[in-house]
Amino acid sequence: MTPRDDIVCRRLGNTAVLVDLATNQIFELNATGSRIWELLAEGLDRDSIGDRLAREFDVDRGELDRDVAALLSRLRDERLITESNEQAGPGNR
Repeated sequence: MTPRDDIVCRRLGNTAVLVDLATNQIFELNATGSRIWELLAEGLDRDSIGDRLAREFDVDRGELDRDVAALLSRLRDERLITESNEQAGPGNR
């Protein structure tokens, strides 16, 4: 999974704002969501994101994995990220 090319991300303190340039929709991510977005942008997959967050945050791994899966599902539902084999951009909407 990767962020779409036409999504702009701006950090605002511990949070981030995502702007879908194709639709002008705005999405806000909390501190954990912001970090997940950064790791997606680095090319990490879901398991690698979980591993990295487990090292960075003192949280239960089961809860962490559920939270990561839920956010990735939401980002996919909102079409902010694409599967690696999908073409990014509004043509896939």
